[in-house]
Amino acid sequence: MFAPSRIRGSYGTHVTAKLALKAGRALAGTGDEIVVGHDPSDSARLLADAVALGVCECGGTVHRLGPVASPTVSHGVRRLGGDAGVAVTTVSDPDDDTALKLFDDDGSRLSWERQSRVVRRVNGSSAEVASWDEIGAERRWDDATARHLDHLCDSRPPLSDTRAVVAVGERGDGIVAEALERLGCDVERLADTADDSFPRRRVADGDDVCRTLRRAVATTDADIGLAHDADADRLVAVDETGEVVGGDTLLGLFAREAVRDADGDARVAVPLEASRRIEEVVSDAGGSIVRVEMDGIPGSGPASSADVVFGGEPSGVYQWPDESPCPDAALSAIRLARLVDEGAPLSEQAGDVAAYPLFFDSVAVDNCAREMTRLATESQARFDDVRTDDGIFVERDDAWFVVRASRTERVLRVTVEGTSRNSAKQLFEAVWALVADERATLVA
Repeated sequence: MFAPSRIRGSYGTHVTAKLALKAGRALAGTGDEIVVGHDPSDSARLLADAVALGVCECGGTVHRLGPVASPTVSHGVRRLGGDAGVAVTTVSDPDDDTALKLFDDDGSRLSWERQSRVVRRVNGSSAEVASWDEIGAERRWDDATARHLDHLCDSRPPLSDTRAVVAVGERGDGIVAEALERLGCDVERLADTADDSFPRRRVADGDDVCRTLRRAVATTDADIGLAHDADADRLVAVDETGEVVGGDTLLGLFAREAVRDADGDARVAVPLEASRRIEEVVSDAGGSIVRVEMDGIPGSGPASSADVVFGGEPSGVYQWPDESPCPDAALSAIRLARLVDEGAPLSEQAGDVAAYPLFFDSVAVDNCAREMTRLATESQARFDDVRTDDGIFVERDDAWFVVRASRTERVLRVTVEGTSRNSAKQLFEAVWALVADERATLVA
């Protein structure tokens, strides 16, 4: 997952209207024009009201977009010339928590460093409230989604040979389906997916998730199935046989296509835990891989810092910096539909870039920083060439691993990949013995 620029409650708590009000006050201190949108839920609308109130009482102007996808807020910031943006959205976790996702004036997500400054203002002294005659104002922009769709779809060739099933969710979030329909796709909207489990982190080939979507694709003549999270920035794809296409595999497909579009000799950015298979696929296309820290990937900080044509993570987040300063599930869906429209069935294309054997799991801890310090010391005593600049990373000839602390939960995430299942499994068991007292179920 790209490192999200979010204001959340502390571990185990929820964002309250009081906290959202403080966030609005803090954002007003970053500029005069703040763009605010929210997902369709009642709780998100309430918190968006609180953010807007905080901005206005400190003299700022709020541009209200209403219920929109998070990437639409990013587009709104750029279109309206805003100084910052905030999307109030439900986080995909067991508690269905709500968070405030922050955007910079260019539509990119705030880096963790800049977000930390806003959080310090939220937690600091009282904001300077404007006098009665300098209170800010609200302005509405009711066609934000339509303008975002114009940006996504104008000047693109039609996709009339592709049929897609899109899981729009119980709230009917439809920007992915609408974008494909506008381009000529035959789209079936699947709303009855309340019992489906959307992958929280890494998406693996053949995951047992999105069951209703998979069944709908497998029992029809659909070419692809698509699901997105509440933010509408992460995307999960299902091939024409009803099988989930892994995040690493889609990374490889998208990266190869981006390099080919750039006529080769281009770079793509992926995190340390992305499959080594992607590097081989990109190299065959004439490009190269740059392994970057979370905040160095486009869309999670300075979007131009990596100088790449594409960036993504195995969690289902993909971005094309030339087209959008932040991840956008609708844009990813359009790109994938074009691959299927112009090429072989998705299952065949996915088979060309299937990842090496992979194991990953998470373990809950009381203190992430303390545990990572302990693990770094123990890893350095056991393994050669241990990197600790972005989690704990070790690479051998036949396998590699990375251990990273979550920035939104008290958990450590372990990822191991190998050139063979045996080498990956052996290294995973060795690393897991350092991380947790009890063995967790291996996820292949």
